[in-house]
Amino acid sequence: MPHRIFRIDKYTTYLVLGIIIAAAIAFWDLMWVLILSLSVAVVVMPLHRRLSRKIGEEVSAVVVSFLLFLILLGAVISVVSILQANSDYLAEIFATLLDWFRMQMSNQAAWELPISSDRVVEWIHSQIGRFEVYITDIVQQIPMLIVQFCVFFLTLYYALLRGDQVLHEVLSHLPHKVASALTRMSEVTVNTLYAIYVVHVATSVITFIIAVPFFYFLGYGHVIFYSLTAAIFQLIPIIGPSLLMVLIAVYAFALGDIRGVFLIALIGYPVVCALPDLYFRPMMMGARASIHPVIMWIGFFGGLAVMGIVGFVLGPLFLALIVSGYHILMEDIRAREAEEGGSLPGENRG
Repeated sequence: MPHRIFRIDKYTTYLVLGIIIAAAIAFWDLMWVLILSLSVAVVVMPLHRRLSRKIGEEVSAVVVSFLLFLILLGAVISVVSILQANSDYLAEIFATLLDWFRMQMSNQAAWELPISSDRVVEWIHSQIGRFEVYITDIVQQIPMLIVQFCVFFLTLYYALLRGDQVLHEVLSHLPHKVASALTRMSEVTVNTLYAIYVVHVATSVITFIIAVPFFYFLGYGHVIFYSLTAAIFQLIPIIGPSLLMVLIAVYAFALGDIRGVFLIALIGYPVVCALPDLYFRPMMMGARASIHPVIMWIGFFGGLAVMGIVGFVLGPLFLALIVSGYHILMEDIRAREAEEGGSLPGENRG
């Protein structure tokens, strides 16, 4: 196959690359939205391919994008509705904790707490002030959030519509070995993004299913509220539902429910928190991503620390591509060594 990419005028190539770089700089504030949208498009692409055989590519791209929009909207509405319905109960929990905390402060002299109650109250007021500032910032950013929302779904639609075509055109103009390596890396990209998105959602669902019977037997009522909160926390990297379990354990202790404290310590944390994180998530990730789960976790933590929320996707993806590139390079070196080793006997006979 002729390598047509090398026949392109170099000045034209420089011009196109310059335009791409300039566009990336101009849209830098929206770059994380574009990256997230493209990564989601990679995950839902198989569904788009199946539907496009029956209803056409353009209609399929619209249907898949709209279906994802409905899923996200339904999830947000469900979460907000359940939290709103249990807002009084949530306020009751914090009121109980605050009363218990104040009671402990009144007995400060008995157990010599090194922090005065005035400092604690001052800290609480400062945190409330920060939260109010945070909410104000979110309200002020609503117009920009709407723009980002529109860009996300428009990018998703176009990536579904033209993604396969662009990939095929690029690969068809590359040398065979380069195209083969990029094909393998694209497979790694799909599997890694699947592990990031689908596995995390699946782990959250598993957490919800496991949490329902536990919170039922815990006996505090509001089972769906507790279980949904645990599932939401499971989507948060590093923290997970462990923070929720600590809060409920303190609440149980404040109520004087020693049985509840032991249930949370012996069943709640090991089953609801640790089991999905330490067993189900690594098992599903390792099976699909084909790399060690530890590397995935390094990517999650490192990506979040360096790149923020988009690092949750790019961190493990970059590490997966590095591992894939290493394997491709080693296979190429072994193949060359085998060819050189096989040619030596023939040369000696000649």
